[in-house]
Amino acid sequence: MPHRFAHVCLTCRISLKLARHDERGGERGHRCPRCREALVCAGDAFAAPPRRDVDAWRVVGALLAAGVDFRQACCGCGPGYRPRTLREVRERTEHARRTGEPLGRSLRRV
Repeated sequence: MPHRFAHVCLTCRISLKLARHDERGGERGHRCPRCREALVCAGDAFAAPPRRDVDAWRVVGALLAAGVDFRQACCGCGPGYRPRTLREVRERTEHARRTGEPLGRSLRRV
């Protein structure tokens, strides 16, 4: 059985566990069952916030847009630190802009 990853639709605020690759090793073009938009692979350690928590889904969207996903670390201890609030995302985005640090690294920094 192939390893399954969380794929999210930020518009509908849903998460589905799906195989990331097809049998030939290529990327699959998974689509949201509700709106038919392309799903974004969030990783195997993604825990979806409640659908009604719009701010938490905005944080998820900002992280995924910056290239930060939720994959298990090689030791199996989870994806590491990720911001949980919009305030943290704003502060880290400002830090990245001010210092020139890549946004993805700034968002993952403890």
